[in-house]
Amino acid sequence: MCYSAMIEADLRELEKLFRVKIDWSSFDEAYKIRNEYSLAKIPAGIDSYIIQNAETPTQKRLAGMAKSFYKSETEKATIKLKKFEQDVKDFESKLKAGSKIKDLEEKLKTRRATVEQYKERIENYSKIDEKGAPRIFPNFYAPVIVGRGKDQAIRLMRYHLCPANGKELNVYKYNLFNARKDRLLDSKLWKPIFGKQHGIFPFYRFYESVAGENGEAKIIYFEPKDEKIMWSAAIFEESKIDAGLLRSFAAVTDEPPPEVVAAGHDRCPIFLTKEEFGTWLEPNGTSKEDLVALLDRKVPTYFQHRAA
Repeated sequence: MCYSAMIEADLRELEKLFRVKIDWSSFDEAYKIRNEYSLAKIPAGIDSYIIQNAETPTQKRLAGMAKSFYKSETEKATIKLKKFEQDVKDFESKLKAGSKIKDLEEKLKTRRATVEQYKERIENYSKIDEKGAPRIFPNFYAPVIVGRGKDQAIRLMRYHLCPANGKELNVYKYNLFNARKDRLLDSKLWKPIFGKQHGIFPFYRFYESVAGENGEAKIIYFEPKDEKIMWSAAIFEESKIDAGLLRSFAAVTDEPPPEVVAAGHDRCPIFLTKEEFGTWLEPNGTSKEDLVALLDRKVPTYFQHRAA
């Protein structure tokens, strides 16, 4: 599976597509955690949607929190931008004076690129009321379907599972955002929650870094050819951390179909049929072996890919 995915930020569309309601209390938890915990990010697309569509007191409070967050981020980014702009001026002056500092021209090039990145970031922050990116990466929150029967709901959960004890593991050292199907029965992290805490993670496409023709890394994305939206089986955890209750999940992945292999990637999300939703979301009473077999009953899908 992916290191990134494009989600549906229009929450009403998700309610309509999956016939479930939004659990706004989970959004309240996530927004509070974001203010205190750097390893918890919310995609700008979700913030934009809430700002534009807030109706209830809870939603209006969330919209206010989102605006305050981006105001704070803009202030911090502006301070850094000024520093980087000063670096550019200093490097240019030194070059003009004939400085022989090693790699000075390369440093200047890098700083100029950083300046442009921060300008773009600040510009994006200023437009959060209009439109934000609906793309997630590890540590970003995303809508996940959980629950039983008529109590199924969409909750906001972080894409990168945190153990129940609340002790984080290094996201760059361990892949805790994808759970391999062949490790669900023996992994110390996945085994305790497999068969107990399941979800469905909806998204439009997933992104991967693959080797290009000359060996260089390139980013491509995969999406189902004949489906509007897809989803992945997921497992989740709820962890008490200093900042509050952290709801987090991992997408379940399997061996990929031939077209994904041909594109240079070795994993793929498990795209369950809707007929299996009930059993997957209500696993109690189903053996773990049967649940593994259930994961083999996937939606017949051809994944087309394009350069990102």
